[in-house]
Amino acid sequence: MPDYKVMYFHLAGRIAGAVEALEAVIETLKNAQQVTEDMFINSDEENDLDKNSEKA
Repeated sequence: MPDYKVMYFHLAGRIAGAVEALEAVIETLKNAQQVTEDMFINSDEENDLDKNSEKA
């Protein structure tokens, strides 16, 4: 007869590992999005400053 307790704990451990890996990926994607948004915002500000200095 299969040992369901061992099978369950094996599965639960693998699921927990997969969830942790997914959470790490999500965090990486969130950080990438934030950095990209900051780059976009800062590039607009820099372009606006460049345009203003050219007018002067």
